[in-house]
Order: sequence, then structure tokens, then C-alpha cells
Amino acid sequence: MTTATRTNITLYPAQGRFVGTSAHEAAFVGGIGSGKSLGGCIRGLMASQGYIGKRKVLQAPNMGVITAPTYPMLRDATVRAFVQVAGDAIVQFNKSEGLATLANGSEVIFRSTEFPDRLRGPSISWWFGDEAAMYDRLVWDVMIGRLREFGERGYAWLATTPRGRNWVWQLFVQGLKPGRKIFKVSSAENIYLDPAVIQAWRDTYSGDFALQELEGEFIAFEGLIYPEFRREVHVTTQPPDTFVYTVVGVDWGFANPGVVLVLGVDGDGRAWLVEEHYQRQRRIEEWVTLGRQIWQTWKVKTFYCDPSAPDYIKAFRDALIPAEGANNTVNTGLQMVKNRLVVQGDGKPRLMVSRSAVHTIAEFESYQWADNRYGLRDEPVKANDHCLDALRYAVMGLDAGRKPIEVSVSRWA
Repeated sequence: MTTATRTNITLYPAQGRFVGTSAHEAAFVGGIGSGKSLGGCIRGLMASQGYIGKRKVLQAPNMGVITAPTYPMLRDATVRAFVQVAGDAIVQFNKSEGLATLANGSEVIFRSTEFPDRLRGPSISWWFGDEAAMYDRLVWDVMIGRLREFGERGYAWLATTPRGRNWVWQLFVQGLKPGRKIFKVSSAENIYLDPAVIQAWRDTYSGDFALQELEGEFIAFEGLIYPEFRREVHVTTQPPDTFVYTVVGVDWGFANPGVVLVLGVDGDGRAWLVEEHYQRQRRIEEWVTLGRQIWQTWKVKTFYCDPSAPDYIKAFRDALIPAEGANNTVNTGLQMVKNRLVVQGDGKPRLMVSRSAVHTIAEFESYQWADNRYGLRDEPVKANDHCLDALRYAVMGLDAGRKPIEVSVSRWA
């Protein structure tokens, strides 16, 4: 067993109170950029040494689990944050197994929560759930049941930006009890964040969305565009194995997230959103590579793309990807999506969403109408809509009487 060097990390006050709490169940709920993941990972490193707050209450070495909503989010954000915090305390990291071994013999397992039942496993001493408001409630139930290593009650903590008044709000606001504690912070409370960044966010976000994303408030969104959407009706873990054909909706982005959504259509004409790609700062060359991979995997008929970037569409077509500019008539497209959300005579809607499409689900639950100067709601708030724009493009391609196009191509291995 080797000895790691000591690392000193300066925390701002609210962050320090969260890291130092002795609560068995804790939630750090804050605006974007408030250092939530960093705080959660620091708490994890301390727990792997047996410490919760300032007290040594866990046996060590021990086993802990860190989760994120999807594997890309786990890889790109949460794992990076833990590696930054742990430094040379990590003596071995098996990326394929998602397992870090620390200098004192403790083990940290990294997992996606896309399929909650797959989280069942051996007993653990602690669990950190990053961006937990994007999880299904079942994740909490499964993970709480695993906190029993050495026959002792373990510790659980979450770090997240709110996503409406979902299960996190129900547990940590409505269901607050002894041993369970919530720490709420705004983005501006992170004194290590450049004020110019915060001001840029304030210039971009407004209304309820700003309260959620910047102030860390649990918002009961009013004037939802898609009130028909319900997780228990529209979210699935079992899409069909095969489809009659497949289409893709694409919303370009760089500073804002770019989105690619894959929709399979079954023999009844029902659309299944089976794959979601959501990424900032991705160059067109990377989108082309992704587009070719998706086209090969799903045998896509048509990529319906945001028409505001014709050069990007041309790049797709130059790569023999069957792409075209989507119909961007907003209100008509919104109505077509709403039509597909309606439950039909067979008890099912005509649009189903994979549980792994966590950003799309979150957008469905917060996408609002904007008030114009007359107090009328006639267009969407232009925020938190990147997935739903891509979805609208794909649905309009399916339902506006436009047949999918095909091109003659040479397939490669």
C-alpha cells in the first residue's frame, strides 16, 4: 500500500458546509458553475479515507460509487473532477471497468444511471450522485439499498442543478427529516467563478429558467408547452429491436449544445427516440464523424437538420450522409410533436422516449411559452430547447407529408 501526498483545496463557504456535513443523506443544489461536482468529489475522496465531514465514521479501505446521468457526462465531467481532486491518491484506474483503486486500498466505482437496475451490486460505504435531478427516482431507491458495507449504514449525497419539482425536491424539500440535509447555492456564490461569465449567463437566461439554472431554485414551471408529456407514459426502457426506418433530428451548436436525436419508426408508425447525443464545442468535422457512425449503425433514411447552417448540411452531404434542411416553422412543429404525445386508442402515445435521453426528458419538463408585451404566450422561451428543436425537426420530417430521401452510396466497413 502506498502513501499519497496531501492536497489542499480552497472551498467557498457554502461549498465547505456541504463537504463538511455529517448528514447521512445530503444534497448540494445550485446553479450552473457553482462547484457542485467538485464538492461531491471532495466528499467522496474523504469518505474513501473513512471521513464524513471531520469525523472518521467509516471503515477504510472501503468501496464507494460515483454516478452521472450518462456515460458521456460521467467521462467528460464527473470522472475528470474526481481525478482532479484525488491526484496521486489514485494508484490504478481501469477505465474499461470504471474502477479507481486508491493508495489506501479503497475502491471507487464509476457508473451511468441510464439503466437503474444495472446499479444493483455489492455492498458499498458511500455513494455520490452527480447531476442527480436528471436521474429516475428508482436510482435513489437502488443505491440507498446498497449502502451496507461492513453491515453498517452508509452515506449518500447528491449534487445537482434543479430540474423542476421532481423527486429531489420531494425528498429534500418536502421530505426533509433528521439525517437528511440540503444546501442551496446560486451560481454567483462561487467566488472563484469569473463575474463576466455569470453576467453572460444573466444576459442569456430569464424568468423561471434563470431562477432554476442560476439561482438553484426548484421551479414549478408554468405555461409548459408540452403538458401532455409524462414520464410514466412517454419514457421507456424497452424500445423495439428493429424499425421500419429511422430518421435523425439535428440542432447545430458550439457555444450552445449541439444535439443529434435518432428516432426509429415501427410498423404502427410510432416513433421511438432511441439515441441522444448532446455536446458543446464540437466542430463540424466531429459532427460529420458522428453522423456517419449513426448512419451506418441505424441505416438512417434522412437527417433533418437545423436549416440555419447550410454549410454544415453541405458537409454532411459531401460525406454522403443523407441530410437536408428541416422545416423550421415553429408553431406548426410544436403542434406536430404535441399530436404525437397524445395517448391513442391502444393506450400508447405515438412518440416514446428512451430513459437514456436525459436532456430531452429534462427539456420536456421545463419548456415554456414566453409572454409577449401584451401578456400573450405565442412563442417558446429560447432557452433549454436544443433537444426539443432537434426533435421538432425530425417529427416534422415524419409528419409533414415529406417522404424520407435516399441517396446512392457506397457503404464502408
